[in-house]
Amino acid sequence: MTELIYRRNAILETILASRRNIVRLLLSREASPDNQNNVIAAAKSKSVKIERIPRSQMTGKIGNSSHQDVLLEVQSYPYAEIADMYVLSEKDKESPLLLILDQLQSPSNFGRLLRSAEAMGVHGVIVQKRRAGGVTPAVVAASMGASEHLLITRVTNLSRTIKQLQTDNLWVIGLDTNTECNALSEIDLNRALAIVIGNESNGLRRLIRDCCDSIITIPMLGKIESLNAAIAGSIALYAAREARNQITRYPTID
Repeated sequence: MTELIYRRNAILETILASRRNIVRLLLSREASPDNQNNVIAAAKSKSVKIERIPRSQMTGKIGNSSHQDVLLEVQSYPYAEIADMYVLSEKDKESPLLLILDQLQSPSNFGRLLRSAEAMGVHGVIVQKRRAGGVTPAVVAASMGASEHLLITRVTNLSRTIKQLQTDNLWVIGLDTNTECNALSEIDLNRALAIVIGNESNGLRRLIRDCCDSIITIPMLGKIESLNAAIAGSIALYAAREARNQITRYPTID
């Protein structure tokens, strides 16, 4: 079964990552070639089949005009295993840094967290198969293609997976809005670590909270009581990376 990746940055990263089986690149006949040069060059370098179709047909294929005059037909996302994440951390010569998403629902939040995870050198992302979204084209677009460079696994039982990670000597921390929890800045994050982000509406499920080694919070100094899940998770990932003293360049802001 194939799916259509849309938006130029997401398509470019999908091609460059070379993890998916690519069927073809679709370009709008009406588009200016100047806006497609990078994608076309990447496709040619990977011997990807290129076809041109009317813009209206392209819009009809995905049901909206978000395609930016380019679509990439690919096979489904290649999910990884947790063992692959450990191998990557060993290759990077550092302890594992993982992100766990507890029934996160929004493709936008999912994608933004994946973008932050990739930027912060996370070794893998764990999501639950049921009641949570997979890596859909909307997630790929929201992540700006970062999903294609990450190791992501889907598990049947998240609490059981957390217990296995703890057996593997990872310290599992859950992010919560409870002001009675330890502040993020008070916790030693320089260790084998998995950070758990909860659902946008309800936060962490009670079962998942009880499985965590510690529950932490990000203190709020302003009038707003809580942060968006993607923003809170990104702050926690940055703090974990900074604790390892591995941030060597400033990110590009767009």
